[in-house]
Amino acid sequence: MKSSCEVLITFLIFFLLSLFSPTLGVERFSRAGSPCLAITLAEARATDGEEKEPPEPFGGSSKTEYASDPLEPMNRVFFQFNDKLYFWFIKPASKIYATFIPPGLRVCIRNGFENLRFPTRFLNNLLQGKFKEAGIETGRFLINTTIGFAGFFEIASRDFNLPAPRDLDTAQTLAFYGLKPGLYLVWPFLGPSSLRDSFGMAGDTALSPIFWLPQDLWVSVAIRAGIIVNNTSLRIGEYEDFKKAALDPYASMRQAYLQYRENQILK
Repeated sequence: MKSSCEVLITFLIFFLLSLFSPTLGVERFSRAGSPCLAITLAEARATDGEEKEPPEPFGGSSKTEYASDPLEPMNRVFFQFNDKLYFWFIKPASKIYATFIPPGLRVCIRNGFENLRFPTRFLNNLLQGKFKEAGIETGRFLINTTIGFAGFFEIASRDFNLPAPRDLDTAQTLAFYGLKPGLYLVWPFLGPSSLRDSFGMAGDTALSPIFWLPQDLWVSVAIRAGIIVNNTSLRIGEYEDFKKAALDPYASMRQAYLQYRENQILK
């Protein structure tokens, strides 16, 4: 009973944050557009049709730490919810949006929001002792924010040979200091996660400049919806291909997501 109450309270906290914060979970959506597109099709197909037995979530160390999934029935319900959300709302809206907004402008919008994630990447590089990468992040941010017109144009990579930013977040820093994934979770609207990644999303929210701008609920919702629709419009078809290739889309998503996150942490 106590465990169930803790899970329910955690769910309510993150659900409310997802409504009031335009950035909680947006990092994943901004790169992906739909709940699973942060995972490449190659990684997803590599795990299709087979599942490895995950070790205990807080057990001994190993190269790959998979989260356990004791909440699978609830997670499957939320997975189906996100699936219907994509096909019934996000995909149609994104296709209409793409009809009127040219691809070049949509890429610029995506770049601008990625540029705003500088504080998250910068601080987590520092916390992991990656001072060179933190310096590169700073240089990229200054160049793209000024010459690149608020980050809409990717000038740092194109003209200054500064490598694209590594996709670093608070959850990866928690893993760097030894925190295991904990439970595997699927959040409505936000998609696949783990207990560690969920707390990491809260940290990413606090580091986002958008979070500190004065705005009401509907402005927050509009910003989130705009980011999701814009970036989904650039990747329509990937989720459909993923589902066609999967015998069990939920299981394939879980395995691919956990491997994707583990690969990020091991980089």
